[in-house]
Amino acid sequence: MKIIFMSFALAALLLVPVPLSSACGIEGKATRTGGSKVDGTARVSTSWNSKDAYPRDGYYNLDLGSGACGENVEVYVNGNSIGRRSIPRDGNARVDFVLKGTSDMPVR
Repeated sequence: MKIIFMSFALAALLLVPVPLSSACGIEGKATRTGGSKVDGTARVSTSWNSKDAYPRDGYYNLDLGSGACGENVEVYVNGNSIGRRSIPRDGNARVDFVLKGTSDMPVR
């Protein structure tokens, strides 16, 4: 009887949903003025931490962690500021950018 109760208690614990810590960050499209997609040739970073992202096939996602939720951060592309963005309390801020022609300079 004791083994059955313990098995039931263990099964009940496994079914209890555990809240996941939410992470926040930035994501967006990365293109060139001619319309082509940026693929691995740009570095996206922020003033929040030392993490960075490199767009693949015209898209990037940079997870800044749960501490960035609700904060304002400066966003950089190849070391050039493209402005401050407010990070939502849950999820990602959308930050699209365009690079000038074949250069690594973002269009402001």
